[in-house]
Amino acid sequence: MRIGIVGPIHLDSFAANIIDGLRLMGHDPVSIGSSYSTGGRYTSTAAMAVRNLLPALDERSQRHIVRSALQTGCQIVINLEQRLMPSVVGQLRRNGIRVGIWFPDAVLNMGRQLMLLAPYDAIFVKEPHLVERLRALLNLPLFYLPEACNPLLHRPVTDAGTEPHLVLAGNMYPSRIRLLERIRASGIPLRLYGAEFPRWAGRTPLREVHAGRPVFGEDKARVFRSAAAVLNTLHPAEISGVNARLFEAAGCGAAVLTEFRPALPDLFAIEDEVLAFRDFDELLVQAKRLLTESGLSAKLGDAASARAHRDHTYQQRLAVILEKLS
Repeated sequence: MRIGIVGPIHLDSFAANIIDGLRLMGHDPVSIGSSYSTGGRYTSTAAMAVRNLLPALDERSQRHIVRSALQTGCQIVINLEQRLMPSVVGQLRRNGIRVGIWFPDAVLNMGRQLMLLAPYDAIFVKEPHLVERLRALLNLPLFYLPEACNPLLHRPVTDAGTEPHLVLAGNMYPSRIRLLERIRASGIPLRLYGAEFPRWAGRTPLREVHAGRPVFGEDKARVFRSAAAVLNTLHPAEISGVNARLFEAAGCGAAVLTEFRPALPDLFAIEDEVLAFRDFDELLVQAKRLLTESGLSAKLGDAASARAHRDHTYQQRLAVILEKLS
């Protein structure tokens, strides 16, 4: 089946992992573009501000997505971006294409909530709280679907727990910075990866343990697996659900120390497959266990990888999406 994907393509991106999953399932996926502006950071930001004020410009700039879907013969389109205009979704459907959205972000990033106005055949979100609340109020085809791991990339590639530190990979924002500073001040060794540390963060001591680069692909798998643990802190806007990092790190065979959310016990066995914390004291206790108990990192990492590859792959998530869109 020819399936169009709306979203940016680069190594280990959400769209790239979905394309890998569809190919492994025997489908014929194709990238049909993005609803976002292209160009430099400041040019894109300015263009986005103008388009937010003038919806007709957004609609015009996204016409290439419809053209690409028709030219490539897509039977289904899976959109991964919150700003695709409702009229564009309508054009796709009027041409006989089934359209769904899989929204991978926290509630905070829903933007103008355009997905709730667009005539999607199905809407998939990773936040159970959002599904619960909107289903109670709106007559929409809304479904809970957590994120996943890509076994082609997120797999064990080295020995477990050989590096005596906790690793965190991701963007820096104030609540995360404050927590990491507190962890480091408590004597827990950290190694941070991600985009260049933001200038607005000031003279934080975290700069000393930041690698100054993100990790992707096999590099990410090696960094995660070899650490005593991957520390998975969640944005406050993650209400009940979890993030992609949990599944990626588990797939890589890392010992994962993750912030607790209500959805977690249905996804992984706490204590047997991942460790969880609800407050700072519990975080420190679990971190010290991972740094001092011989074999614990390998035991947890092996169990987490087996569970992720069995129950939480992109192929399994996409089977749910395609069932709803077929």
